[in-house]
Amino acid sequence: MKSHRFHTIAATLAALITPGIALAHDYPTTSRVEFALECMQTYGTSQEYIYKCSCLIDEIAAKLSHDDYVELSSFSRAQAMTGERGGMFRGTDQTKDAIKKYLGIVNESKKRCFIK
Repeated sequence: MKSHRFHTIAATLAALITPGIALAHDYPTTSRVEFALECMQTYGTSQEYIYKCSCLIDEIAAKLSHDDYVELSSFSRAQAMTGERGGMFRGTDQTKDAIKKYLGIVNESKKRCFIK
């Protein structure tokens, strides 16, 4: 009887915790749409790329929390700025490492989503 009660409690706790884990990397719809539109501008505007770019943001979301994604992708975009404003993103080891991490995740995800 004690074993049955333990399994029931364990199953109940697992059911309560699982939705939180599943949503841990849930991105707002606007972030997903903005990413997909930017991706399509970069790689192609055919219907095929709707699926490929959606796949890409899904792969990134599986690896990074939304906050980490915003930070790392911002660093990546900002490094392309010219002048002093962009220099602070190019100059530190911390930002270089962050950009390298983000680009590594993106490149690995591109392979999984068949984006060249």
